[in-house]
Amino acid sequence: NENGKNTLISPLSVLCALAMTANGAEEETLAQMEEVLGMTTEELNLYLYSYMKNLPQGDKYKLSLANSIWFKDDPSFVVNEEFLQTNADYYGAGIYKAPFDDSTLKEINKWVEDNTDGMIKDILDQIPEDAVMYLVNALAFDAEWQNIYNEYQIQDGKFTTEDGAVRDVELMYSNENSYLRDDNAEGFIKYYAKRKYAFAAL
Repeated sequence: NENGKNTLISPLSVLCALAMTANGAEEETLAQMEEVLGMTTEELNLYLYSYMKNLPQGDKYKLSLANSIWFKDDPSFVVNEEFLQTNADYYGAGIYKAPFDDSTLKEINKWVEDNTDGMIKDILDQIPEDAVMYLVNALAFDAEWQNIYNEYQIQDGKFTTEDGAVRDVELMYSNENSYLRDDNAEGFIKYYAKRKYAFAAL
């Protein structure tokens, strides 16, 4: 989270990372994770496997989701093979044994860049000495709007942040007809190409 910059958090990425982690948990830790996640690891593995396999893909819309596990090449650190295999089977996780030095730092950052179509370049700036494993999820979304904006629909405007500060920004203007409202929020839905994905602003 950098001052003055937007932060984007993907609940799907967080869910995948937690689910992969849960596959390595047992006893009380596992019970607590399953309670938070709302289902058993077996159910979650099957659900997310099916979800990822059925993401719509086309010329004008694509959501890419990739997972990997990196662990330190150290004789004193033994990784449970069933944990690695389960995450490879259900999450397509690439498994990498590495020295956890500068070369590994570059490899992880390159893997993330490759799997986000170059949108995220550096996920790590260093690998701490006590680090022994990373579970990495990369998500990239790219799609055309169903109704593409014309140049005249992009205009200078003012945006008020949550703390009341007003910023000069470029705004996209269009008429929308999927309007949402209840006692707590209002907003709209704007579809991407072929209505396979949608942007919901609340």
